[in-house]
Amino acid sequence: MTVNRLGDNRVLVTLRDSEMNDYLLDFQKMSLSDSHSRRVLLRIMQMALRRSGISVGERRVDIEAMQCGGDCYLLMTVVQKPSRHTYRLKRGSFCACYATDSAEMLLQTIEKLRQARYLSAKSAVYTLNGRYYLIFDSILPDAYRRVLSEYTRKTGGAITAARVREYGTPVCEQHAVSAIGKWL
Repeated sequence: MTVNRLGDNRVLVTLRDSEMNDYLLDFQKMSLSDSHSRRVLLRIMQMALRRSGISVGERRVDIEAMQCGGDCYLLMTVVQKPSRHTYRLKRGSFCACYATDSAEMLLQTIEKLRQARYLSAKSAVYTLNGRYYLIFDSILPDAYRRVLSEYTRKTGGAITAARVREYGTPVCEQHAVSAIGKWL
């Protein structure tokens, strides 16, 4: 058995045909669902990672098996934990996010808000995955919420708005209702 370190998180183990026979492993039947294969593969993995000096800790290890001739190659990759986006909210802030599927409905909504004399500076429009999002950072009076509920649907609050702002494309980041509405 040869162990080659390929990087900070990868190891290539080569098992010759005679070693496969010694471990009683058959490449065609080798699977983690088979208890014997799983026990042998875990033992080989621990030995190979120890020899190469890679520590696993709480991380996951992916094992890929390839056969070439009579030899079996095991590529072991220590997978880094994916980073999570975390969102923190300020206390006392208000945020509402409304979505519509078409630009026509977005423009109708903005036109109705302008007719109802909504001129708040704290509004923005973003597009994400083919949908348009109206984000309001101030408390909305009931009259405006009724207009919004007629033409759009509320998709969430501050967390949804943060995701839309992070991943979406801005159409108008400030004064969206008045800036877009003046052209209607």
